[in-house]
Amino acid sequence: MLLFRGRLVFRQYIKNKKSKYGIKFYELTTHEGYILNLEIYHGRDRNQPKPGKTSKTEELVLRLLGPYLNKGHHVYMDNFYNSVSLSSKLLTYKTHSTGTLRVDRRGNPEVVINKKLRKGEHIWRKRQNISVYVSKWKDKRNVCSITTGYKPKTITVRNKYGVEKQKPCEIDGYNRHMSGIDKSDQMLSYYSCPRKTIRWYKKVLFHLLDISLWNSYFLYTRGVKKIKFIEFREAVVRSLIEIEDIVNGRAFVKLQASIKTPKTVTKQQHFLEDIPVPENYTKAHVFLKCRECTRNKKRKETRYRCETCPDKPALCPAPCFKFWHQ
Repeated sequence: MLLFRGRLVFRQYIKNKKSKYGIKFYELTTHEGYILNLEIYHGRDRNQPKPGKTSKTEELVLRLLGPYLNKGHHVYMDNFYNSVSLSSKLLTYKTHSTGTLRVDRRGNPEVVINKKLRKGEHIWRKRQNISVYVSKWKDKRNVCSITTGYKPKTITVRNKYGVEKQKPCEIDGYNRHMSGIDKSDQMLSYYSCPRKTIRWYKKVLFHLLDISLWNSYFLYTRGVKKIKFIEFREAVVRSLIEIEDIVNGRAFVKLQASIKTPKTVTKQQHFLEDIPVPENYTKAHVFLKCRECTRNKKRKETRYRCETCPDKPALCPAPCFKFWHQ
């Protein structure tokens, strides 16, 4: 969610997010946080899918995974996306899926969903002829999951404090590989470019710039050298405005102040002349509106003009001639 509280047709409200109001992004990342693909939610589609066809959520997942299908990848998703039908379709594209599951999804086995478990108990069922496993495990509360990449079983795992615990293998894999999106959100929040504005597209543009910088930093630290994210951003800024790395902010200001201004060009001298009288003109002099008086919203005519200026403006001898050339 990109925070935005202005008026927008596709603005979303999600109460359990840090930014409750804003623009919703769907993102595909690696388990290390590199953002592979994204899509912006642009409002509800009035054309509802016909019965028996792919749902909107499944279409979204297939669009995001488009370049990576049929390559044997394993995708981890939360309960917003997962369903039995989606896992079955991903298997046809040689792609495994694992994640948590909402109990009210269509196609869930009632034996698993309605079963009452004690703490630590684990139950699962397999869809006929397809390796789609739906499981339920009771920890502090019931956790439903779906997987095509694991055969459900209980394994012993250790947490960061070294404490051992019995946990289903699909839950353990989900916990280890779902941190990518949290990692990317964390890194983008440190030095965020978007600022308060009523133009939603400006916030989106700068958010995409943040994503590009994070992806560039991710690749740079994997292939070149390890540096801090803030140092990488400063290096990018310095390269764009062409400042040497040895120059800090204070030294740069002093350097700019010490640069001598170029010598002023000698002012061109201006002279008055009579406005020439055209042929067959009955009067001795021609009068035109003074350009300076007109600029000051005054109505005054003069018989003189500047001889040197290219457009030869009509000007009063004093003080308009002086003010016009200041």
